[in-house]
Amino acid sequence: MRLFESAVLHPRWLAAAVVLAGALAGSDARAEVQHLRIAYEAHEGCPSAAAFLRELLARTSRARAAAPDDAALEVRVRITRSGGASRGRITLGTEESARVREVGGSTCAEVVAALALITALRIDPTASLAPQLPAAAPSSSEVRERAGAVDPAANPAAATNSTTDPAAAANPAGAAAPVGGEAAGPASPPRAAPPPAAPPARPASPAAVAPRSPPLPVERRWTLGLQASAASGIAPEVLLGGGAFLELRADLGVSASLRVAAEMAASGAVDAGPGGARFTRGIGRLDACADLFRPTRWLALAPCAGAEAGFLHGSGLVGETIAEVNQVTVPWASLGLLARVTVSPGALVRVDVQGGPQFSLVRRSFVFENPTQLIHEVPAVTWMLHLGAGLSF
Repeated sequence: MRLFESAVLHPRWLAAAVVLAGALAGSDARAEVQHLRIAYEAHEGCPSAAAFLRELLARTSRARAAAPDDAALEVRVRITRSGGASRGRITLGTEESARVREVGGSTCAEVVAALALITALRIDPTASLAPQLPAAAPSSSEVRERAGAVDPAANPAAATNSTTDPAAAANPAGAAAPVGGEAAGPASPPRAAPPPAAPPARPASPAAVAPRSPPLPVERRWTLGLQASAASGIAPEVLLGGGAFLELRADLGVSASLRVAAEMAASGAVDAGPGGARFTRGIGRLDACADLFRPTRWLALAPCAGAEAGFLHGSGLVGETIAEVNQVTVPWASLGLLARVTVSPGALVRVDVQGGPQFSLVRRSFVFENPTQLIHEVPAVTWMLHLGAGLSF
């Protein structure tokens, strides 16, 4: 967070940042100046918020820091440290228009440079891929030449004339001056100043030699998909089924998701001695998860809290000694603590597995009445497993 020098971004990060930021820019790029309101958070040892802004302004002239009352683009930067590397997350805009990107690097300076480039290209598609170098300052000799000074070491004769000829010193332009009542001849024309030295050549942009890298997946807010389910303990046999789900993702400091699902599951015929039974369950689920662990950009590990409610239906089956059967439907509700593993092989596809214990809020027993025999009693803790796949938009 202290002294910061502009870092040359590693080629693979630069190429990825260019592709991502170009996708961000799209049709939103405008020629006018964009005011920015920056919220910056970084771990110890990172460049400061002012350094991030300097890095950004060095790439484009179309960005300005916003005053408190300006309409501005919200820019939220958060850089964390994992092991020996840094990982940055940037959110451009708010609410429905927000776009989120993540990059990683071996140093925090690399991450800051990548995030600054992403922001610059979001504002200005023609932004420089490397920070602009300041114009070379003129040398001291050039300054003296332009001021009309004479360097005694470079031209001893001119220095001698300038010190011994008062007329020349008084009339450096070479105009005729009276000497003893007669006009003096024209003076020699002034020596032409040498052309200024050419500025040092800029190094070639890393983008010219950067290899092509696959683009980072675009963060999308909604996912619609299907999931298969298996529930143990609710019936004498495992309930197998599935249904559809809709998931909303948001940035709350960490990537969080809220999923709503509806599913049906059944056990098939269960042999219960004198007779048999069949169990069916229909529920609606609500799961909230937070991606607290992200080992790679395409893999996330999240703890989740879930709740489900619906019905549990049991119907008897005729057996050797059971000739008359009944059926019953009871309410069902439970709470769960789950773990989810999500794989994102691309920008559109998401695959996840989640499971864990469910704590039953309704506990029921299913029995045959004549002769009396217990078929199943729902325990306090049951277990569930979901496998889901969806398309993001």
